Amino acid sequence: MDEFKRFFLRGLAAVLPTLLTIAIFLWAYRLVDTYLGQHITRGMLGVMSLVGEPSAVNAEEDALEYGSPIDRWIETGPLAGLRETAEYNIISSNALDSQDPVIAQRAEHARLNALWSIAFKKYKLGLVGFLIAIIVVYFVGLFLASLIGRTTLRLVERTVSRMPLVGAIYPNIKQVTDFLFSEKKLEFSGVVAVPYPRQGIWSVGLLTGRPMKAIAAAAKDELVTVFIPSSPAPVTGYTITVPRSDLLELDISIDEALRFIISAGVVKPDTQLLLDPVEEGQNEIAKSESQ
Repeated sequence: MDEFKRFFLRGLAAVLPTLLTIAIFLWAYRLVDTYLGQHITRGMLGVMSLVGEPSAVNAEEDALEYGSPIDRWIETGPLAGLRETAEYNIISSNALDSQDPVIAQRAEHARLNALWSIAFKKYKLGLVGFLIAIIVVYFVGLFLASLIGRTTLRLVERTVSRMPLVGAIYPNIKQVTDFLFSEKKLEFSGVVAVPYPRQGIWSVGLLTGRPMKAIAAAAKDELVTVFIPSSPAPVTGYTITVPRSDLLELDISIDEALRFIISAGVVKPDTQLLLDPVEEGQNEIAKSESQ
């Protein structure tokens, strides 16, 4: 049982990053498609319905193959045994032959809309709405990069922030999105060990830069700001300001430091491995023989 658990966890660790990456991309696709792409597609369907009937669609057969199935089957005719769809019922509705011109006109409009809906499903034209949504988002970003766009955005944000309830939620969401999509990336200038949370206890931290002006002015020594990541989730942690003289610079990369933190100290850089007394003695003998 222990062997199964060990290999299962090893396999899970191997496939989980790929699965999570795919899941994030699918979530982003559904988000854009649900709130933008599908509405654009509906607008395109409405416009195409005014143009006329799609010529590349076999009305009855395609309606049954690409339509939305319902719990009813065709009992007679060459299509007997096939499951009916909502689109098939629309294009074969008796309302199309109605003597009332209003009813007939509405039925014809519904038929054209159903045919174009089938055409969109058959030829995957729904992706066009998603692509247009991506282009729209791009041009929104392009507009917001201009002076007029930034001014407009500030006015909108100010108005939204003053709205009841919405004003309590929007600023927090904006802080998260600004952090995730900010063009100013968080950069670390090195890996250090710092006595934290007290003298005698060493924590691995990432050197971020200079301190705030008020703190630097109140201190006598040269200060630096250090981010202390938490284990095993280094995206959280503590930001401290300490004298540079208290730091111990570590000759390891940031990736090696993060692996050390995520593994709770199990995975150490090769250059920082401690040898046991036997190995250390063998190394000393090897050095003396080489000399």
